[in-house]
Amino acid sequence: MDFGEIISSEISKTGFVLEHEIAQALKSKGWTVISGKYYVDDNEDTPREMDLLAYRVTRFDNDEVELYTTLLISCKKSDENAWALLARDINLKDPNTDYWPLHAWSNDPALTYQLAQPGKAKAYHAGVKALGANEAVADPQVEVFAFQEMNKSSGAPKNDKAIFSAMTSLVKAQAYELSALPARKKSKAVYQFNLISVVGSEMYRLMFANKGSGIASTKLDSEQYIARYIVAKRESFSRIRFLTSSSFANVLDDYGRLHMANVKWFAAEHATFFADIEKNTDRRRILLKKFYEQLRPRIKWYVEKKFKVSEFDEEPLVDWDEETSELNIGYFESNEVLEFMNASPEIRAIVATALKQVFRYTGPFKFSLDTPF
Repeated sequence: MDFGEIISSEISKTGFVLEHEIAQALKSKGWTVISGKYYVDDNEDTPREMDLLAYRVTRFDNDEVELYTTLLISCKKSDENAWALLARDINLKDPNTDYWPLHAWSNDPALTYQLAQPGKAKAYHAGVKALGANEAVADPQVEVFAFQEMNKSSGAPKNDKAIFSAMTSLVKAQAYELSALPARKKSKAVYQFNLISVVGSEMYRLMFANKGSGIASTKLDSEQYIARYIVAKRESFSRIRFLTSSSFANVLDDYGRLHMANVKWFAAEHATFFADIEKNTDRRRILLKKFYEQLRPRIKWYVEKKFKVSEFDEEPLVDWDEETSELNIGYFESNEVLEFMNASPEIRAIVATALKQVFRYTGPFKFSLDTPF
């Protein structure tokens, strides 16, 4: 056997073959794959490697918003040891654990507002399940409280170093991606992250009895685990899915369904933000600056030309008039100026266009006096 054959044989014993196989399975299902992406560990200020990052992207809202379903994947191979997940009965009502974490980021103001609403993470999980995603966002069936690699020949416990390394690399890579996106992504987008640990070996659940010392062993291909970590000096919960390499290709269709469910769910949240926005002060306030920026230069020109002044530069107040069922565009100006603005077809056309583009509002409006107190 020549040296080339020797090194080919030896490299096949490493985890690189597993990583390649997982990447090929992803590509065959339409995922874009990035291998060996490096990030900086925020605790140790050292470079770390993420085995695989895979994503699908679809546009919605007239192609204005990009939706990325992202998979962060750790690959570990072990010929000698099986992975054991030590578990007990779970209490999904435990107030100290977040069983439905949602790690998503958006630079779209509407989606940022929606994602910040109370209960949104749990609503997300229920929503995408109703839209066809199943195993990818399944609730944990047990509480996994510890891990061990177990020797396949003797059954002797070894340690949890490989498993712990897989989990920490996933959580830290996710934290890095979430922190890097604001500076990196400029076009409107929303990212949803999923953490997957793939083991090239057998996997078992060791279920501890509620009473007594009984421990039941079950061979399995998938397990959902809730990880609790301190990331960037803040407590964070992440859901990590453990998968055997032999089962990975079979679960990819469900992650495809998750992506399509994501598109529908986030698009619905986006639409919800704009529904009756004219009557909601908090949601209107989110977009007021953008509305003002569209109005300012053009209305300023018309008013200053009419009244021979150079001081029309205020930001209007937008409020809903319950009595007349129309929007008030409030300026702290004289009646003469307001009457001119209400009568000007050019100014009204400018405002109507801005209301439609910014608030998606096409109803009636008027200019009125905005009192400062």
